[in-house]
Amino acid sequence: MKQLLLISFWFMTQVATAQSVGIWRSGSAKEFRNKVFTVVLFVSTEDDNWNIKEKDGLINQLHEAEIWLKNQAEHYSVSLKFASSILGYDQDIKLAALKRGTASGKEPVDWVSVVLKQAGYAGNVKFYNKTMAENNCDNLQLIIFVKGKGTSYSMAYSSKMNKELYFLEGSVLYEKYWNDEKIYTATIAHELLHLYGAWDLYKTFAQSDEAAEKAKKLWPQSIMRMVSYDINELNVDELTAWLVGWTDTAKNWYESFRPANKELH
Repeated sequence: MKQLLLISFWFMTQVATAQSVGIWRSGSAKEFRNKVFTVVLFVSTEDDNWNIKEKDGLINQLHEAEIWLKNQAEHYSVSLKFASSILGYDQDIKLAALKRGTASGKEPVDWVSVVLKQAGYAGNVKFYNKTMAENNCDNLQLIIFVKGKGTSYSMAYSSKMNKELYFLEGSVLYEKYWNDEKIYTATIAHELLHLYGAWDLYKTFAQSDEAAEKAKKLWPQSIMRMVSYDINELNVDELTAWLVGWTDTAKNWYESFRPANKELH
Protein backbone atom coordinates (compact mmCIF):
# COMPACT_ATOMS: atom_id res chain seq x y z
CA MET A 1 0.00 0.00 0.00
CA LYS A 2 2.83 2.40 0.87
CA GLN A 3 4.49 1.74 -2.48
CA LEU A 4 1.18 2.36 -4.28
CA LEU A 5 0.74 5.71 -2.52
CA LEU A 6 4.27 6.75 -3.43
CA ILE A 7 3.72 5.84 -7.09
CA SER A 8 0.44 7.74 -7.11
CA PHE A 9 2.06 10.84 -5.60
CA TRP A 10 4.96 10.66 -8.08
CA PHE A 11 2.53 10.43 -11.00
CA MET A 12 0.49 13.45 -9.91
CA THR A 13 3.67 15.47 -9.37
CA GLN A 14 4.90 14.62 -12.86
CA VAL A 15 1.55 15.64 -14.36
CA ALA A 16 1.71 19.00 -12.58
CA THR A 17 5.34 19.57 -13.53
CA ALA A 18 4.67 18.78 -17.19
CA GLN A 19 1.83 21.28 -17.45
CA SER A 20 4.11 24.15 -16.57
CA VAL A 21 6.07 23.57 -19.76
CA GLY A 22 4.37 21.09 -22.09
CA ILE A 23 2.74 21.92 -25.40
CA TRP A 24 1.37 25.26 -24.19
CA ARG A 25 4.73 26.94 -23.64
CA SER A 26 6.07 26.63 -27.15
CA GLY A 27 4.99 29.84 -28.91
CA SER A 28 6.28 33.41 -28.91
CA ALA A 29 5.16 33.94 -25.28
CA LYS A 30 7.01 31.37 -23.17
CA GLU A 31 7.84 32.17 -19.56
CA PHE A 32 6.45 35.52 -18.37
CA ARG A 33 9.79 36.90 -17.20
CA ASN A 34 12.78 38.98 -18.31
CA LYS A 35 12.23 41.27 -21.34
CA VAL A 36 8.83 41.12 -23.03
CA PHE A 37 8.29 42.97 -26.30
CA THR A 38 4.74 43.97 -27.18
CA VAL A 39 3.54 44.82 -30.67
CA VAL A 40 0.34 46.89 -30.36
CA LEU A 41 -2.04 47.00 -33.33
CA PHE A 42 -5.12 49.22 -33.70
CA VAL A 43 -7.79 47.65 -35.88
CA SER A 44 -11.06 49.09 -37.17
CA THR A 45 -13.38 49.16 -40.18
CA GLU A 46 -13.97 51.96 -42.67
CA ASP A 47 -17.20 52.85 -40.86
CA ASP A 48 -15.87 53.17 -37.33
CA ASN A 49 -12.41 54.67 -36.78
CA TRP A 50 -10.21 55.06 -33.72
CA ASN A 51 -9.21 58.59 -32.77
CA ILE A 52 -5.85 59.50 -31.24
CA LYS A 53 -7.33 60.23 -27.81
CA GLU A 54 -8.85 56.74 -27.67
CA LYS A 55 -5.58 55.15 -28.74
CA ASP A 56 -3.56 57.11 -26.19
CA GLY A 57 -6.00 56.10 -23.48
CA LEU A 58 -5.58 52.40 -24.25
CA ILE A 59 -1.80 52.70 -24.48
CA ASN A 60 -1.83 54.29 -21.02
CA GLN A 61 -3.98 51.42 -19.73
CA LEU A 62 -1.57 48.90 -21.23
CA HIS A 63 1.30 50.60 -19.40
CA GLU A 64 -0.73 50.51 -16.15
CA ALA A 65 -1.28 46.79 -16.66
CA GLU A 66 2.44 46.28 -17.26
CA ILE A 67 3.37 48.15 -14.07
CA TRP A 68 0.92 46.01 -12.09
CA LEU A 69 2.29 42.82 -13.64
CA LYS A 70 5.87 43.87 -12.85
CA ASN A 71 4.88 44.49 -9.23
CA GLN A 72 3.12 41.14 -9.03
CA ALA A 73 6.15 39.39 -10.50
CA GLU A 74 8.35 41.01 -7.86
CA HIS A 75 6.26 39.31 -5.15
CA TYR A 76 7.59 36.05 -6.60
CA SER A 77 11.15 37.42 -6.98
CA VAL A 78 10.84 37.49 -10.76
CA SER A 79 12.18 40.26 -13.01
CA LEU A 80 9.79 41.48 -15.69
CA LYS A 81 10.28 44.42 -18.04
CA PHE A 82 8.45 45.63 -21.12
CA ALA A 83 9.16 47.41 -24.39
CA SER A 84 6.80 47.99 -27.30
CA SER A 85 6.07 49.24 -30.78
CA ILE A 86 2.77 50.34 -32.31
CA LEU A 87 1.23 49.55 -35.69
CA GLY A 88 -1.84 51.46 -36.78
CA TYR A 89 -1.31 54.53 -34.59
CA ASP A 90 -1.31 57.23 -37.29
CA GLN A 91 -3.71 55.28 -39.48
CA ASP A 92 -5.86 52.35 -38.37
CA ILE A 93 -5.32 48.88 -39.76
CA LYS A 94 -8.55 48.35 -41.68
CA LEU A 95 -10.50 45.10 -41.98
CA ALA A 96 -13.65 44.65 -44.02
CA ALA A 97 -15.44 43.19 -40.99
CA LEU A 98 -14.59 42.59 -37.35
CA LYS A 99 -15.38 39.37 -35.52
CA ARG A 100 -16.83 39.86 -32.05
CA GLY A 101 -15.78 37.76 -29.07
CA THR A 102 -18.72 36.21 -27.22
CA ALA A 103 -17.00 33.88 -24.70
CA SER A 104 -18.32 30.89 -26.62
CA GLY A 105 -14.95 29.24 -27.21
CA LYS A 106 -15.65 29.31 -30.94
CA GLU A 107 -14.01 32.65 -31.70
CA PRO A 108 -11.51 32.83 -34.59
CA VAL A 109 -7.88 32.36 -33.60
CA ASP A 110 -6.27 33.67 -36.79
CA TRP A 111 -6.37 37.36 -35.86
CA VAL A 112 -2.59 37.69 -35.71
CA SER A 113 -2.05 36.34 -39.23
CA VAL A 114 -4.93 38.34 -40.69
CA VAL A 115 -4.01 41.66 -39.06
CA LEU A 116 -0.27 41.42 -39.71
CA LYS A 117 -0.92 40.62 -43.36
CA GLN A 118 -3.25 43.61 -43.62
CA ALA A 119 -0.53 45.75 -42.03
CA GLY A 120 1.87 44.66 -44.78
CA TYR A 121 3.82 41.85 -43.09
CA ALA A 122 4.04 38.47 -44.79
CA GLY A 123 5.14 35.50 -42.71
CA ASN A 124 4.55 35.25 -38.97
CA VAL A 125 7.72 33.33 -38.17
CA LYS A 126 9.81 35.77 -40.21
CA PHE A 127 8.17 38.68 -38.34
CA TYR A 128 8.94 36.94 -35.04
CA ASN A 129 12.60 36.30 -35.85
CA LYS A 130 13.17 39.85 -37.07
CA THR A 131 11.42 41.50 -34.10
CA MET A 132 13.19 39.31 -31.54
CA ALA A 133 16.60 40.03 -33.08
CA GLU A 134 16.03 43.79 -33.37
CA ASN A 135 14.79 44.18 -29.81
CA ASN A 136 16.91 41.60 -27.98
CA CYS A 137 13.91 40.30 -26.06
CA ASP A 138 12.91 37.00 -24.44
CA ASN A 139 9.22 36.97 -25.34
CA LEU A 140 7.07 38.53 -28.03
CA GLN A 141 3.34 39.18 -27.70
CA LEU A 142 0.78 41.01 -29.81
CA ILE A 143 -2.03 43.18 -28.49
CA ILE A 144 -4.79 43.76 -31.03
CA PHE A 145 -7.06 46.60 -29.93
CA VAL A 146 -10.34 46.28 -31.79
CA LYS A 147 -12.77 49.17 -32.21
CA GLY A 148 -16.21 48.51 -30.79
CA LYS A 149 -17.76 45.96 -28.42
CA GLY A 150 -16.90 42.35 -27.66
CA THR A 151 -15.57 39.87 -25.12
CA SER A 152 -11.77 39.98 -25.15
CA TYR A 153 -9.80 36.76 -25.48
CA SER A 154 -6.29 35.43 -26.07
CA MET A 155 -4.82 33.14 -28.70
CA ALA A 156 -2.16 30.89 -27.21
CA TYR A 157 -0.11 28.55 -29.38
CA SER A 158 0.16 24.81 -28.92
CA SER A 159 2.93 22.77 -30.54
CA LYS A 160 0.15 20.76 -32.22
CA MET A 161 -0.91 23.84 -34.24
CA ASN A 162 0.35 25.23 -37.56
CA LYS A 163 3.49 27.15 -36.59
CA GLU A 164 3.42 29.66 -39.45
CA LEU A 165 -0.18 30.65 -38.72
CA TYR A 166 -0.31 30.55 -34.92
CA PHE A 167 3.19 30.67 -33.39
CA LEU A 168 2.90 34.43 -32.77
CA GLU A 169 0.69 34.69 -29.70
CA GLY A 170 -1.65 37.59 -29.13
CA SER A 171 -4.70 38.95 -27.33
CA VAL A 172 -7.77 40.50 -28.93
CA LEU A 173 -8.94 43.36 -26.73
CA TYR A 174 -12.17 45.14 -27.58
CA GLU A 175 -12.65 48.82 -26.86
CA LYS A 176 -15.81 48.14 -24.83
CA TYR A 177 -17.64 45.31 -23.12
CA TRP A 178 -21.06 44.28 -24.40
CA ASN A 179 -22.68 46.60 -21.83
CA ASP A 180 -20.94 49.61 -23.48
CA GLU A 181 -18.56 50.06 -20.55
CA LYS A 182 -14.97 50.77 -21.55
CA ILE A 183 -12.43 47.99 -21.07
CA TYR A 184 -10.76 47.76 -17.65
CA THR A 185 -6.99 47.71 -17.20
CA ALA A 186 -7.48 44.43 -15.31
CA THR A 187 -8.84 42.78 -18.45
CA ILE A 188 -5.67 43.70 -20.33
CA ALA A 189 -3.49 42.12 -17.61
CA HIS A 190 -5.80 39.08 -17.42
CA GLU A 191 -5.46 38.41 -21.15
CA LEU A 192 -1.69 38.86 -21.12
CA LEU A 193 -1.42 36.22 -18.40
CA HIS A 194 -3.40 33.85 -20.62
CA LEU A 195 -0.70 34.08 -23.28
CA TYR A 196 1.77 32.53 -20.83
CA GLY A 197 -0.45 29.65 -19.78
CA ALA A 198 -2.79 31.07 -17.11
CA TRP A 199 -6.16 29.34 -16.71
CA ASP A 200 -9.52 31.01 -16.12
CA LEU A 201 -10.64 30.39 -12.55
CA TYR A 202 -14.29 31.31 -13.06
CA LYS A 203 -17.08 29.34 -14.73
CA THR A 204 -16.58 29.21 -18.51
CA PHE A 205 -17.36 26.85 -21.39
CA ALA A 206 -14.16 25.01 -20.38
CA GLN A 207 -14.03 25.56 -16.61
CA SER A 208 -16.30 23.73 -14.18
CA ASP A 209 -18.56 25.17 -11.50
CA GLU A 210 -16.75 23.04 -8.92
CA ALA A 211 -13.33 24.45 -9.81
CA ALA A 212 -14.70 28.00 -9.91
CA GLU A 213 -16.18 27.65 -6.42
CA LYS A 214 -12.96 26.18 -5.07
CA ALA A 215 -10.94 29.04 -6.60
CA LYS A 216 -13.30 31.58 -5.05
CA LYS A 217 -12.51 30.22 -1.59
CA LEU A 218 -8.78 29.85 -2.14
CA TRP A 219 -8.02 33.01 -4.12
CA PRO A 220 -10.94 35.47 -3.88
CA GLN A 221 -8.93 38.37 -5.36
CA SER A 222 -7.23 36.48 -8.17
CA ILE A 223 -7.21 38.34 -11.47
CA MET A 224 -7.93 35.04 -13.20
CA ARG A 225 -11.14 34.71 -11.20
CA MET A 226 -12.49 38.25 -11.44
CA VAL A 227 -11.75 41.69 -12.85
CA SER A 228 -12.12 45.00 -11.08
CA TYR A 229 -12.14 48.65 -12.12
CA ASP A 230 -9.28 49.05 -9.63
CA ILE A 231 -6.61 46.56 -10.67
CA ASN A 232 -4.78 47.10 -7.38
CA GLU A 233 -7.56 45.22 -5.59
CA LEU A 234 -6.44 42.08 -7.42
CA ASN A 235 -3.45 39.76 -7.33
CA VAL A 236 -1.80 36.83 -9.12
CA ASP A 237 -2.60 33.63 -7.25
CA GLU A 238 -0.11 30.81 -6.65
CA LEU A 239 -1.48 28.53 -9.38
CA THR A 240 -1.30 31.28 -11.99
CA ALA A 241 2.19 32.25 -10.83
CA TRP A 242 3.31 28.68 -11.43
CA LEU A 243 1.59 28.39 -14.80
CA VAL A 244 3.25 31.54 -16.18
CA GLY A 245 6.70 30.55 -14.91
CA TRP A 246 7.03 32.67 -11.77
CA THR A 247 7.46 29.68 -9.44
CA ASP A 248 8.84 26.17 -9.81
CA THR A 249 6.71 24.67 -7.08
CA ALA A 250 4.04 22.35 -8.43
CA LYS A 251 1.32 20.97 -6.17
CA ASN A 252 -0.56 17.84 -7.15
CA TRP A 253 -3.99 19.42 -6.59
CA TYR A 254 -3.35 22.10 -9.23
CA GLU A 255 -4.55 19.53 -11.77
CA SER A 256 -8.13 19.87 -10.50
CA PHE A 257 -8.28 23.39 -12.02
CA ARG A 258 -7.27 22.36 -15.52
CA PRO A 259 -9.84 23.65 -18.07
CA ALA A 260 -11.31 21.10 -20.46
CA ASN A 261 -9.59 22.68 -23.46
CA LYS A 262 -6.07 22.47 -22.00
CA GLU A 263 -4.90 18.92 -22.62
CA LEU A 264 -1.54 17.81 -21.27
CA HIS A 265 -0.27 15.86 -24.27
